[in-house]
Amino acid sequence: MTQRLRLLLVGPPRVTPLAIAHSVQAAGDAFVTVSLAGSLFFSLSSDASREQVLLYLVITLAPLAVLAPLIGPMVDRFGRRPQMLGVACFLIRATCCLLLASSLYQLSFYAYAIVLLVASRASGIVKQALVPRVDDSPERLVATYAGLARLSSVVGGAGAAAATAVLATAGAAWVLRVASVLFVVAAFAMSRLRPHPAALPTLEEPVVYAELHVPMIVVGSIGFTAIRGAVGFFVFTMAFTLRQANEPAWVYGAALGIYGVGGFLGNVITPMLRKRFSEQALVMIAISAPASLTLVGVLGVSRALLLVIAGLIGMSTTVGRHAFDSLLQQRAPVASRGRAGARYETWFSLAFVTGAVVATLTTLPVQAAMAVLSAIYVPALVVFVRSFNAARRNELGSVGAALRLAVARLDAAVVRHQGGDMRTAIVEAAAAADLAQLADPTIIRRHGRDELHALRRHALDPEWTMDESEAQRALDIAHSLLTTVATSTT
Repeated sequence: MTQRLRLLLVGPPRVTPLAIAHSVQAAGDAFVTVSLAGSLFFSLSSDASREQVLLYLVITLAPLAVLAPLIGPMVDRFGRRPQMLGVACFLIRATCCLLLASSLYQLSFYAYAIVLLVASRASGIVKQALVPRVDDSPERLVATYAGLARLSSVVGGAGAAAATAVLATAGAAWVLRVASVLFVVAAFAMSRLRPHPAALPTLEEPVVYAELHVPMIVVGSIGFTAIRGAVGFFVFTMAFTLRQANEPAWVYGAALGIYGVGGFLGNVITPMLRKRFSEQALVMIAISAPASLTLVGVLGVSRALLLVIAGLIGMSTTVGRHAFDSLLQQRAPVASRGRAGARYETWFSLAFVTGAVVATLTTLPVQAAMAVLSAIYVPALVVFVRSFNAARRNELGSVGAALRLAVARLDAAVVRHQGGDMRTAIVEAAAAADLAQLADPTIIRRHGRDELHALRRHALDPEWTMDESEAQRALDIAHSLLTTVATSTT
């Protein structure tokens, strides 16, 4: 039982150092958040705190847009010891926390906060790129991401409670000092990680293949961008709205805590939902679920309903995050995952900050805030569905065109196999199955599809040794899927 619980929370033994580092840094993030809430929200007047927060948010837009995209290529270039980039990020965050503790309410505070924010985004991108390097089972990839998130939710929640106690007894500066210690511990744990080495990108065709699938990934990013923007608006508008309504600080703290609980539940249910629904369906669920309650909240919001909405937003955000990560990991080449992750992580962060800026600039009652959230979720759902349908059907024109292209890619795979190019044969066979999915979306649930995804990941990894049997298996699966789709659409 103990071993099963450990596998559920932490994952395989090779993932343990990453799990420890990720969970401890989640506690550190909680300490930073509580410190900023105590110093920027509740220790100043309402107008002064709003100005401080707005200045902080606006200043953070520049480094997110300019510096964060550089992090992904750095991760891809650290082929042998990428964990040391993670160690450096944690140590930078620890140093920034100490500097922030000595500069609260000073102009230099914002400079240190910018560096802290960029290092935090870099840590997240490094984690995304490291998971496939420490858990080399393609079938467990999504489950490992969810396990890391579950553990960080538990530790982060405990960290938030501890940080609140430190804030009440010692003040915001000491909260930041404790956060610095936690980031040092996370750096030590990260240094113990031993990921598999990855070669630099050397194959042109897999890169071109991944680029051909960017439109599908962009469709998924549309939905999650709206989700992140809504979260930024919700978190910050509740902080100012509740304070303006003379609600006690514990109500906001409880809302954040319930939001974290919802995020934890999302980490638990996402792997189960993935067995029944496609990634696109999960994104639609993640948008529509909170929209149903925010529409109710337009008529009136009690404390209980507010807490339920916070929990549902937390859960839907996690479901959407894992759905998009799964979509991205299926198509991004192993050697370019850091670059791909950085691109979209930057976009999502900008959406969060934009939502927060809008919330900080406005003074809305709770019902009006629920209306704004509904105005984000509902149109986003419509746009996402329309965009997905366009990417799935209109991009190729018709079902017949999709099948003809699928057959052409399968023929190309056979030619590559006969010529001895096993990697390209597998990539072409998987591409044929993807095109067939455009003709029949239910193919995602059919036997062999996940196995073909795994074979494609192996083919895109220059370190993986391919053999003829794997290429033949990919051809057999693709041929069976195309035959089934052709039969069902005639």
